[in-house]
Amino acid sequence: MRIKIMLIAFTFAFATELLATEVDDAIKQAKAAQKEAASLGFEWRDTGKIIKKAEAAAKEGKDKKAIELATIIIDQLPAVRKQAAIAKNAGPRF
Repeated sequence: MRIKIMLIAFTFAFATELLATEVDDAIKQAKAAQKEAASLGFEWRDTGKIIKKAEAAAKEGKDKKAIELATIIIDQLPAVRKQAAIAKNAGPRF
């Protein structure tokens, strides 16, 4: 029984640490996506706000929510790239 309890405790501690690493990675990726969007000149209005909310959620221990918020920014990057590509050819056509 003791071994079983120790195994459960170890598993929980390991899973918590793993999730914390995932949160850090997700926020890093979101910040990298924000930086790329800014370099393209098409950072969306709420990008910074969402990253701040993700960081706040992570500090509060709401890892799942933090990852969800960071993923929103990461998932926006392909649309930002497409927007920048389309804007290159934008303009009046006479």
